[in-house]
Amino acid sequence: MTSSADTLPETGSGKAESPPATPAAKEQKSSSSASILAIVAIILAILLTGGLYWHGHNQAVAQAEQLNRLQTELAQQQAALQAGKAEQDARLAAVVASQNSTAEQLDGLSRKVLDLDSKRPNDWMLAEAEYLVRMAGRKLWLEQDLVAAAMMLTNADERLAALNDPGLLPIRQALADDIAGIKSVQKVDREGLVIKLNSINEQVDRLKLAGIIMSRAEEPDFTLSGDIGDWKENLKKSWASFSDNFVTVRRRDGNVEALLSPQQHWYLSENLKGKLLQAQLAVYREQQEVYDSALAQSRQWLQGYFADDSVRQFMLEQIDQLSGQQIDVDYPEQFSAQDRLQQLLDDRLQRLLTGR
Repeated sequence: MTSSADTLPETGSGKAESPPATPAAKEQKSSSSASILAIVAIILAILLTGGLYWHGHNQAVAQAEQLNRLQTELAQQQAALQAGKAEQDARLAAVVASQNSTAEQLDGLSRKVLDLDSKRPNDWMLAEAEYLVRMAGRKLWLEQDLVAAAMMLTNADERLAALNDPGLLPIRQALADDIAGIKSVQKVDREGLVIKLNSINEQVDRLKLAGIIMSRAEEPDFTLSGDIGDWKENLKKSWASFSDNFVTVRRRDGNVEALLSPQQHWYLSENLKGKLLQAQLAVYREQQEVYDSALAQSRQWLQGYFADDSVRQFMLEQIDQLSGQQIDVDYPEQFSAQDRLQQLLDDRLQRLLTGR
């Protein structure tokens, strides 16, 4: 008869329980999971590196297009400046030739007056007054010299006053109106404006390009919590701390501008100089819109491409002061006394020649 001590224990399913997992099996499973996560991290790093390269390539392409536009604009400005200079030289040559012809005619007329001096000793003073009025017109319309023009008209009036002829009063009144019109014209210090623009232009080579300004990256927090309920978060932090030695990813917020090459820097500086030269030329031509546009473009380039230092600050302050200047002036179209003097002189000479 079999005793109860010799009987083997049985479970409800009739099968023996499996032995518990060994530490070696757990370690093998953990190592496999770590390998998978490392592969995933490497793939993510490769993707991120590719994305950053593609972003940098796009910025480089955009910068090259901008350089081409700046180079084209510089060429157009240089061509416009050369054309404007040639036009100005041609106009100046024509005016000088006209003045020389007038001076020659006046010299011949003066000789005739001197030849007839025995008959009309005071008529030469009329010719001198008419000559002074003509020279005043040259000073005003060619050289924009208001002071010299007003002085010449005053001297012409003194010549007429010395004749003590009541018939000359209408001409003297016309001269007084012309002098008042000149003195009422707004004076523009063109030489001063050009000197200031030239001093700004000389500072261009001292400008420095603005560099890349990166925002501070946030440092990760690997501090573990003492609460057992935060075991998932602690596990993430532990893994992040472990993988930080292999791949480090930092998030930076903010705009990142690509640096310009030395060649691009040179083109940008030359374009800025061209704009300032264009503003100087506009001062002499009295082109208010061109002047304002050139200064506005110069200010925009200074603020957008160059480092914020004392040189840039000085240039911006000078440009702000020059931007409010009015360079176009409304000059009188003609002197009212000039035609009257010319007519009076022609009439008297005609009477002298005919002996009346």
